[in-house]
Amino acid sequence: MKIDALHCLTEQAVADLLTLKMAGARDRAFCGKCTYGDIHAMAHAILDRCAETHHQRGYLAIFTMDRAVIAAAIVAALAGGPILILPHDISDGALMDLASDPEHTWVVTDPDRMLPDRFKELFVTPDGHSPTPIPLNAGIDPGAPLLKLYTGGSTGTPTIWTKTVENIMGEALFHVGEHQISRDDVVVATVPPYHIYGLLFSVVAPLLAGARVIDQTCGFPHEIVNTVTDTAATILVSVPAHFRALKDHDFSGHGLRLAFSSAGVLDEADERNFRQLNNVFVMEVYGSTETGGIAFRCRGRGEIFFSPFDVIETCIAEESLKIRSPFISSEISRNDAGFYLVPDRVKKCSGNRFAILGRSDAVVKIAGLRVDLDRVGSVLKAMDGIRDALVLAKAVPRGRAFDIRALVEGNCTPGDIRLFLSGRLEAAAHPRWIKVVDQIPMTRSGKYDRAAVAALFEAEAG
Repeated sequence: MKIDALHCLTEQAVADLLTLKMAGARDRAFCGKCTYGDIHAMAHAILDRCAETHHQRGYLAIFTMDRAVIAAAIVAALAGGPILILPHDISDGALMDLASDPEHTWVVTDPDRMLPDRFKELFVTPDGHSPTPIPLNAGIDPGAPLLKLYTGGSTGTPTIWTKTVENIMGEALFHVGEHQISRDDVVVATVPPYHIYGLLFSVVAPLLAGARVIDQTCGFPHEIVNTVTDTAATILVSVPAHFRALKDHDFSGHGLRLAFSSAGVLDEADERNFRQLNNVFVMEVYGSTETGGIAFRCRGRGEIFFSPFDVIETCIAEESLKIRSPFISSEISRNDAGFYLVPDRVKKCSGNRFAILGRSDAVVKIAGLRVDLDRVGSVLKAMDGIRDALVLAKAVPRGRAFDIRALVEGNCTPGDIRLFLSGRLEAAAHPRWIKVVDQIPMTRSGKYDRAAVAALFEAEAG
């Protein structure tokens, strides 16, 4: 698909969504008890409550897991309503991280939650609005801000990325077409809807496709299995940590046709185990909040390497990946040709495909030698008794420049690990600090909680 074609299709899809042109859309279930008609009614409620101030759109912060409310907020924003703010989590701390002008900030949240006085509380329901949805018109241009995403839940330092209509709706529409998502699909997600991956695959793509979404966000293996089988789900949206937790869990009598994985590289053994046990292919999506999706692969189809989306241009040289994409946030610096240097190391493969080698900042110098932290982690994960491992570098004011720290999930001892690493890694790559835990801290989006991991080591050092 060409970018110009995607642009035109996105504009048409937004117009169809706002006017509910899909056949039978009004009474079709979207999420929980909410229909597509209810989504429109709630969008009208948001537009009524959150009017412009001095001809400027306000902000609506999303502090709820309710996918129907989030969908309504997106519809309202497309019709010229407030710009959405999606936090890295919905804790009280994240609420205080909001940096928008408090005079123009509303917060939609779950009932019974106390909010600071600086915010205007907004409860959204379809009650009191016409059961016959009134069509809406597109109120903002494709290049206008639709929402702002906060990241930083895994590092402790929030960063804000702006996403335009074309960034979000365009990418969601791309996935709808690429993976043939339709009104016949039922989506179950194990990731929250306020992160870009969960937002795209468990809110926006189903919304554009006329699909149904299950309102529960599952986290434990038995919850995921029961929800998928009880709801006759056809699509599972999950993350590597959950695929690992699902090892040896089969979805008896399931209706899944496809599973998605993102927010990190899916371990080959975990993918193979899930695929062979359930006869379901897993589509791995590579990207980030700031770049949007970049590439995907499906090992079940024999795809070893990642293939870029056909609307994205790539340039690979000396392990560096540059992309030109319609899904990139406006805050990102690009060269004169519009290309952005992705902070990952890659290896160019046949055709336009590539292998991911690790993050650029995962290579550090210790005692004058280059040490690849991702490789150290891979060696650790090959040891019997280790389920997972996270390797970090800590800057120190000594000749080594960095200390390597390894947090290991398993049932072995630091002594066992050091013995295993002997002869497998050069001396400079051996972790100076090793800590074994029952479970590595994770964020709700399925990524390592690096701030919590750092705190574990600091507590031990203190």
